[in-house]
Order: sequence, then C-alpha cells, then structure tokens
Amino acid sequence: LLDSLILEKLPDLKRLEASLAELARGAENLEPILLSFKNAQHLRVGVRDIIGKDDIKETHAALSDIAEACLKEIAEVETAKLVEKLGQPTIGPLPEADAPPPAWQPPAAEVGSRSDLIILGLGKLGGREPNYHSDLDIVFLYEAEGATQPGRRGTSTSNSHFFSELGQRIIKAANQFGPHGRLYEVDPRLRPTGKSGPLAMPLASFVRYFQNGDGQLWERLALCKSRVIVAGVPEAASRAMAAVTASVYCRPWRSQDVAELLEMRQRLKESASPSNMKRGAGGTMDAEFIVQMLQLKHGQELPQIREPGTLSAIEKLAAAGLLDAADAKALAASYRFQRSIEARIRLMDAAGRHEFPDEPRELAKLAYLLGYDQPQQLAQEVDDVRCDTRERFERIFARAAQSTS
Repeated sequence: LLDSLILEKLPDLKRLEASLAELARGAENLEPILLSFKNAQHLRVGVRDIIGKDDIKETHAALSDIAEACLKEIAEVETAKLVEKLGQPTIGPLPEADAPPPAWQPPAAEVGSRSDLIILGLGKLGGREPNYHSDLDIVFLYEAEGATQPGRRGTSTSNSHFFSELGQRIIKAANQFGPHGRLYEVDPRLRPTGKSGPLAMPLASFVRYFQNGDGQLWERLALCKSRVIVAGVPEAASRAMAAVTASVYCRPWRSQDVAELLEMRQRLKESASPSNMKRGAGGTMDAEFIVQMLQLKHGQELPQIREPGTLSAIEKLAAAGLLDAADAKALAASYRFQRSIEARIRLMDAAGRHEFPDEPRELAKLAYLLGYDQPQQLAQEVDDVRCDTRERFERIFARAAQSTS
C-alpha cells in the first residue's frame, strides 16, 4: 500500500519477472507465491488507479504485465518438469507433405535444434488491456514438429504430445482453485479448430489452417489482437508473429466481410443486457469492431496499423487517414471512459463485471469512485457516450460497406 503511494511509477515487465523469479527460486509449491505476488501487485495498481496516479491505459498495461509475468513463470517451471520426464523437444525433418505455406518462412533453426513453446495472448491480454479479474485468452503454439531427446528416465515422445501436455499443465496451474483461490481463468478456446483440435499446434500447421481456407473471419478478427506472451528465444517470437500476419492477411478483403462482421456484432449485442458496457449497443466492443474491421480491410497494404491495443490502434488508423480526427478522438475518449468505469465496477467486486448498475446504492458507490457528486450525472454521461459511440459505429460500418460494394 505504501509502495502504491510513494513509487513514481509501477514496475515494468522485466522488474516484475525478476521479482517473481526471486520469490519462486527453490520453491516446492508455486501456487501461494503466485497468488501472493498477483494480489500485492494488483493492490499497487488498484490504489494508484483509484487516486488517479495512472490513466486507464497505464493501468491496463500494468495488469497485463502482471499476468504475463505469472504465465511466464508457470511455463518455465512446468517446462522444466516435463523436460525431465519426457526430454527436450527438438526440430525434426520436415515431411514433404508439410511444406511451409506460401508467404511464410518456416523456423530457420536446424534439424535437431531445440523446439520452443510459444504462447499467443489474444483479446484483452493480447492488446495489453486486461481489467481486474479478466480471463486470459491464449493459444499454444510451438516451432516445429519433431521428437524429444530422451529425458532422464529414457522416455521420448512427439513434440505434439509434449506441447499439448505442457499446455494442459499450464492451464491447470493457473485455473485450479486452491486454499488461496484461483490465479487466473485461462481460456484456450480461441485456438484453431476449437475444442475438437489439438491444444498446441506447430507454426506451419497454424498458418496452413488459415491459408487453406479453414480459418473463419471471426478467428482472423481475434488474431488482430494477438501478441507473443511466451517464447523461448526472440527469434521464435518473431517467427510466430510472422505466422500470425500470414494468417490474418491470407486473403483479400471481400465486400461481404462487412455484413458478416455486423451480424457477428449484432449477435454479441443480443446476448447481453442493454446495461452491459462491453457487448451492449455503444459499448467497448463497438470501438474494438471498428478498429479490427479497418485493420482487416487495410492491414495487408498498411503494416503500420497492425496494432493489438485498441487505443494505440485508433491512433495508427487516424495517422493513416482511415479514421477522421473527430471519430478517432471520440472513440478513444469513449473507450477510456467506459473501460475506467468497468475497472471501478471490478474494484467494487460487483456480480456483473460489465453491467452498469441501476440499483441506487451501487450507482452511488460507483459515482463516488469516479469522482462524481451526483450519481445521475454519471448515468447521463454514460448514456450520452454510448449513443455517440453507436452512431459512429453505424456510420463507419456503412461507409465501409459502400466502399467495398
């Protein structure tokens, strides 16, 4: 608590990783260390958030760094355990039938060299904008097929089996409920082929899935908000992001894509209450859909707009002339405002994580946390902002439909 008040700024990712590694060194049970670390860091972030020392973008980035540090520590510990049991994964010869997809280069490492785990963060984690208690959407990848060198027990297995089991262990370590609670809810369902497919995929298969036409528009939309969270070496991270780019922009923009995205957004709106600040009309998803639609439409020829963070992407789209200045300013302000409200709702430990409260006592609490003297003033401002955001959403999508018809 004192750190929150005294520190000039929150620790960056490298300092968080070093601090957690020191706490975890030699520990037999990682679970209480991770939970204590996360809770202490969230206290720092939450206090600074409430008293206004950091803006919402800085708050989200800090929460993202905390989650990333925890995932990296879990991955490192679980990888060491599994390597001891099954051996170190290595890159094998590439079967002729598995030739690398066009527009993507396979790992440059030699046959027999180490094959590393790669974890992609998607959604809020991918955009470095998770909230308090956000789920972590991830995809498990690895560099290439092959087999493990026999471990201490003389056991060897395929890379596919090794990395799928490793993914299961990482999910279990993060998701399990213990005496201290749960660290994070890790969700791997956004992976290609969903629940029916393998938990982990080699990079070449990942790209081939999209370039062969199996990848859906919503999957490519989700990948617009992706970045590498865990990778053994920087080269692996670079190859993974090259694979993501080749997957997202594997086909030209089609006129029917606008209608498909609108239908997708409509279904999400209909599945939520009108007071839902994420999926409701004018909620944060409206800004996110605008950003990702424009990225899918123009990102093939304009690599500078391929930005996973919503606020940063709005800036890049405006600089590229794809959003006019008034729309960019209004959408960014709306996104900051609504995400700040979501953050306070989470800090209130409200049952509805995205629901704007209508009960007078809860509304009064929220207004107090946000510095409003009159709760109804806050409610009116929320209505005004969401109406404005929805109007811009409809206008920008209508313009996109006209320009592709």
